[in-house]
Amino acid sequence: MTVRRIAALLLVAGSLAGCGGVGGGTTAGTATLWITRDRGTVLLVDAKVAAGQTLMRALRTKAHVETRYGGRYVQSIDGISGSLSAQHDWFWFVNGLAGDRSAAEYVLHPGDVAWWDYRDWSHDPELAVVVGAFPEPFLHGYGGSRRSVAVRYGPGLRAGALKVSKTVRAVSVAPLGAPTPKSDDLFVLASGPSRFVAVQRSPGASPSSPVQLTYAGDVRRLLAGAYARRFSVP
Repeated sequence: MTVRRIAALLLVAGSLAGCGGVGGGTTAGTATLWITRDRGTVLLVDAKVAAGQTLMRALRTKAHVETRYGGRYVQSIDGISGSLSAQHDWFWFVNGLAGDRSAAEYVLHPGDVAWWDYRDWSHDPELAVVVGAFPEPFLHGYGGSRRSVAVRYGPGLRAGALKVSKTVRAVSVAPLGAPTPKSDDLFVLASGPSRFVAVQRSPGASPSSPVQLTYAGDVRRLLAGAYARRFSVP
């Protein structure tokens, strides 16, 4: 694993700079835990865990875990081990957003979707946000706070955009080109070949920064969960 990757995984953020204040929430309730490998193509665990505990502790309730760096970094889950020479490791997301700290320090909030994936990182870009937890991160954000959500749509796609807006609890729905506050998360319903991709609106920012998910395709499939545990489409 590269030094930069290790540093990113071990970073403890003192605050979530720029995070919107739409919701805080309590720690009562449950979160979802996924454990997969190879960019979500192989599902190993799909379970509910108690909110209010760290992601690391929640993981230990559903799998055998070995750690390094003083217990702050996952080395193996159920015998599947990270390897510097093989360039494979475990990475985690919450609500589709890549973690910015040790899993021993992230406290799960009600409704969070916590996702561990084991994959080859030799030719894999640094991933800040993925689509496979949709309708997250629009519903629960990161660290218990979420942003306002805007939906924008291409020509002839207003009906589908209105359906999506209800699911993501959007505060505005308008045609493409309408102004969108820089602090909002953004969902774009587009025309053209089928695709579902996610980016940070300001690349390189923290996980709590605004994101944009762009989708082209059948809205019914999207809302039915057809893209669960996918990093992107295509």
